[in-house]
Amino acid sequence: MSSQNAPFPASRKALEDEIAVHERRIIDIKSRLNTMTLIARLPPELLSEVFLHVAKGAFASGLDETHYGPYRPSSYGASRFYAWVQVTHVCRSWRSVALNTPRLWGHIVLTRKPVVDAVLARSKKAPLLVRASVRSSGDERAKLLEDIIGESHRLKELNLSGPARFVQEICPKITVPAHHLESMVLSDSDSGTYGYGAGDTTLPLTLSQGMAPRLRNLEVRRLVFGWNNPVFTPSITRLVLIGRYDSQSLLGTFDHIMSALEVMSNLEVIELDSAIPRLPDDTITLPKPERTIALSKLRRLAVMGSTLDCANLVNHLSLPPDIRLELIGRGGGGAKELIRIAGVHAARSTPLLAVHLSRLYDGKLRMKGWRTTVDPMSSVQPCVELQIDALACSSIASYLVRDSKMFPRVRILTIEAETHNWRWKDVFAGMPNLQILSVHGDPQDEFFTALSTTRDRKKSTPSLILPNLCSLKLSNARLCSPDYDHTPEFLDVLEDWLLLRCNYDLPIYKLHLTDCINLTEEDVERLIEIVPYVEWDGVVQFESEDEEEDEEEEPYLYEDDYDYDYDYDFDGYFDDPWGFF
Repeated sequence: MSSQNAPFPASRKALEDEIAVHERRIIDIKSRLNTMTLIARLPPELLSEVFLHVAKGAFASGLDETHYGPYRPSSYGASRFYAWVQVTHVCRSWRSVALNTPRLWGHIVLTRKPVVDAVLARSKKAPLLVRASVRSSGDERAKLLEDIIGESHRLKELNLSGPARFVQEICPKITVPAHHLESMVLSDSDSGTYGYGAGDTTLPLTLSQGMAPRLRNLEVRRLVFGWNNPVFTPSITRLVLIGRYDSQSLLGTFDHIMSALEVMSNLEVIELDSAIPRLPDDTITLPKPERTIALSKLRRLAVMGSTLDCANLVNHLSLPPDIRLELIGRGGGGAKELIRIAGVHAARSTPLLAVHLSRLYDGKLRMKGWRTTVDPMSSVQPCVELQIDALACSSIASYLVRDSKMFPRVRILTIEAETHNWRWKDVFAGMPNLQILSVHGDPQDEFFTALSTTRDRKKSTPSLILPNLCSLKLSNARLCSPDYDHTPEFLDVLEDWLLLRCNYDLPIYKLHLTDCINLTEEDVERLIEIVPYVEWDGVVQFESEDEEEDEEEEPYLYEDDYDYDYDYDFDGYFDDPWGFF
C-alpha cells in the first residue's frame, strides 16, 4: 500500500508547481491589462506627487485640533497615521513607485519601534517631518525621538508634545545644524488645565543663531521661555507663543521682546497669549513709547493677556494698515487704553463697513469688524476683533462705540441685546452712516427713543438720525405682551417710529422679523401697510403670563449716567485726538 502511494507526493508537488507558473502568468497578464487603464498612463514622477499629497493629508489628519492648535497625536496606534500606506497595496506598479519615493516615508509619527524603523529606513536621505507625543522620559517614543534627533540635519518639521521637563531636556540634544528645518512646534502636555504645572526654568537655548537658517514657523505652547532666546531669528514668518500665568516673570524685560521683534522683521503672523512682559502692578496709564518696531510684512496680529499689557505692546508697533487684528484683554484695568490704541489703528486702515457687537456671559465686551459689507453672522473671519472685560460697566461699551471713532463708515450692524442694555444713543452717534441694523433680543425702551432723535443741522431743516437706514432686522424680540395690555407695546412704538421715518421722508424699505414673541399674522399685516417689504418667518409663539412675570426685572440704571453732546453728522474724518500722526 505504501509503495503504491509513494508517487503521489511528487505528483502533487509537480501539479502545485504548474499551478504557480500559471498564477504568475495570470498576474503578468493582469499587470499588462492594468497598463491599459488611463491612470496607469501617469508617469511615475506625477504618481509620486499624488502619493505625497495623500500622505500629507493623512499625516495632518492624525492631530487633535485644540485651543492651542494642532500639536498632539490623538492615539498611539500606527494604523491611523499611516493609512496612506494603503496606496502601496493597490498593485505592483504603485508599490514600486511608492518604495522609490523616499519623501513619502519622511512623514514620521512616533508610534512603535518596528514601524518607525521601517519608515525611517525607507526615507533614505529625504527630509523628515516628525510628530511625537511623549508621555514621559521612560516612554518608548522618547528613545525613538532621540534616534530621530540624531538625524537633525534632515529635519524639516518637528512637532513635539510632552512633559515640560522632557522637552527642556531633549532640546539641547539638537547640536547639529538643521539646515532643512522650516517648522518647530514645542508643547507641554503635562497639564490638562491651561496655565498650571509649569516648570520654574525657561526653555534652554535651542538652535543658536545660524543653526536653522530656513526656520519659518515657530510655536512654543505652554512652556516657559525667555524673549532673549536666540531661536528668534530673521527667517521666522509665523510666531505663536502661548505662555503660562505662573511663569510670566521669566519672560524677560519689555526691551527683550522689542529686540526680538525687531530681529524678526519678516514676520507675517504673530499670536501671543500670556507672553508679554508685565508692566508694574501700579501702572494706570500707558508709558510713552521710546521706540516703535515696524513690521511691514505682518498680515495678522493676535494678542491675548492683561488688557494694559496688550495695549502697551500694540502701542509700540507700527502695523500695516489692513492687518487682521485680534486683541483680547483680561482684567478691566486699561480697557479704555486698549480701545484707544485700536481706534488709532482703525484711523490708519480701510474703514470698517460691518460690525458685530455682543456682550458675552462672562462679562466680556466683544466687537468684530469687517472692511467689506458682509453679513456679520456669516463665517467670514473678521478683520478686527476686540474683547475686553467690561462687567457691569456700560461706560466702557459707550466709549467703544462713541469715542473710539472706529465706526463712522459702518453700514451694517448686528448687535446682541439679550445680555446687555446698550446706550443706544451712543451706538447710533458712533455709526451715523448705518444702513442695515440687526438686533437680537429685546432692545429695551431706549431703543426707539434713540432712533427717534432729531438732529438740527445748520442752514437746513431738522431731520432724524441715521438718514441712510433702510433695513431693520429683529430676532428673538418680544413685540407684545401676551394679552396686549401694556402701554405702550413694543409693536405700537415700532409702528409709530416707522411712520415717523416716513414723515421725514426717510422710510424703512425692509423689515425682517425672525423668531419674534407674541406676534400674530394680524400684527404683521399692520406693518406691511407701512413697510414695502416685510419678511416674516411665520413663527407664532406666545409666552404665558407666568413666564412674563418671571422675566420682569428692576429697571436698569446706568452708572455715571449723563447726557453727551452727540455729533450725528460725523463724517469719519477727524483731527488726531491723541497726537499719533
